[in-house]
Amino acid sequence: MTAAPADAQLWGFPDHAVPSAFGTPSRFVAGTYGRYDFTDTADLLNAYALTVGGTGLGERVSVTAGVGVIGDGESEWTLGGSVGVDVLEADATTQVSLQGGVGWLTVDVFTEAVTSLRFPIGVALKRRIDVESVSVTPWVMPRVNIIRKSLAGRSATEMDLGVSAGVGVTMASGFGAHAALDVLAANSAIWALGVGAHYVIRLGVRRRR
Repeated sequence: MTAAPADAQLWGFPDHAVPSAFGTPSRFVAGTYGRYDFTDTADLLNAYALTVGGTGLGERVSVTAGVGVIGDGESEWTLGGSVGVDVLEADATTQVSLQGGVGWLTVDVFTEAVTSLRFPIGVALKRRIDVESVSVTPWVMPRVNIIRKSLAGRSATEMDLGVSAGVGVTMASGFGAHAALDVLAANSAIWALGVGAHYVIRLGVRRRR
């Protein structure tokens, strides 16, 4: 089975490792609830996302795309996408992937709109563990987090290190659940938590040549 679906690098959610096929290409859809504090103010916000994606494109490439909403009252929309490339054999049970993504968010501050772009670039270590008819996929991903903000024709770029980790559980039917936690290296008080459910459609098993 595939790893748990990622949340496409959306704002308000942990940076998930892009799923790997582990020798079984698939397509998936996922819904995720996020709880996060990116400002170190203890003013926690809720976020909700819908993600779609596919694994095993060209054997080693996987992609995700998603849309989310942040906040329960005056909510903001966020869009994101990501791509991962597996380094090891496509049907290996342990996988190392290089991945990058982009997340978009625009927030109105007084009378001006602040546009923020995130570019997380990371290396993900993933493991598939099959227990009878259930597939468990723990993962961890250190990354570089690049943020570019634009306001009234002016822009600024920030860079930080971060790490995220999580686990996905998928049954033989394709239904499953996933969870992840994300923290920044510069300030561990800035964090994001995500939990959700997903459905995976397997397209067939590839055999080693």
